[in-house]
Formats: sequence, C-alpha cells, structure tokens
Amino acid sequence: MGIPTKSRKPDVHKLFLRADREWDQGKLQSAFRLFLAAAKAGDRAAQTNVGYFYDNGIGTRRNEVTALYWYRRAYRRGDASAAINIATIWRDKHKAQRALAWFRRAVRLGDDGGNLDIAKHYLQNQSDPRKAIGYLTKVCRSDCVTAAEKEEATRLLKAAKKKLKARSSVIARRVVACV
Repeated sequence: MGIPTKSRKPDVHKLFLRADREWDQGKLQSAFRLFLAAAKAGDRAAQTNVGYFYDNGIGTRRNEVTALYWYRRAYRRGDASAAINIATIWRDKHKAQRALAWFRRAVRLGDDGGNLDIAKHYLQNQSDPRKAIGYLTKVCRSDCVTAAEKEEATRLLKAAKKKLKARSSVIARRVVACV
C-alpha cells in the first residue's frame, strides 16, 4: 500500500484565491504570477484571467498572441468567457467572420450574452435585421444575461423590427408602382 497523496486541486484553488485577493488589492504583478501558476496547473478560470492580463497588459507586458494562447486553453476546458474574449479580440481587429464564429462558440458553451454580439454583427456588418431579431429575442428571454445586456437587446430589437417594417413598406410601394 502506497503513501496517500494529497490532491493538487485545493492547492490550485488556494493559488487562485490568493491571486484574486492580490488583484483586488492592486498588487498586479503578484496577482499575475499567482494566476499564471494556477493556470499552468490547469485551473480554467486562472487560464482565462492570465489571458485577460496579457490581453490588457495587467501586471505584465501586453501580448495578444499569448493572451489568445491562454484564452484557447481555457476555452478547450469549457470556459465561455474565454470564447467571448477571443471573439472580442477578433472583432476589434475587424475580423468579423472569426469573431462571429467565436461568439457562436461562447453561446454553445452557455453564454447567452453572446447572442447580443451575434445580433450586433448582423445589424452592423450585414444590415440584416431579420437575422438579428432571433438572436435579440433569445437575449430578451434569457435569465442568464445582465440587465444591461437585456436593455440593449430590447432597444436593438425595437429598432430592428422598425427597420424591417420600413423595408417591407418600401418593397410594397415598389410592387404597387410596378403593377
């Protein structure tokens, strides 16, 4: 019979909690180092935070490539926030299709707020209120989005329906004019 081994999970969790406290206290380099240690040990939330620190240059030098690396590791472990952060990087780089794919991945992992970003894509990049309406409706019906997301979705939904109605009446006038 071997010597019982202690699980590493509680130690990783303690690292994460210490890192979070350091971050709250403004000790950014210390927080980064602790999150990095927890991330290397496999903590999904720490991996997302390390990606965020690299993405925004918090406690370390900004490095988008490394941020994407850590976000992808967290995503592969099921972290929807990591997928949203990857999508945001691509959106900000004007890579709309890549961003859209990542927002969809976040939604598949349970981030209903990603539907708002998908709807915005259809409204802003494709001027397609019909496609946007379905995604906005999902946000409005969800219990897993912030109040701000719900308010924005409601506002955009009203505007999309109004735009769609205006398009329909223009098309109807064109049909009558052709007859």
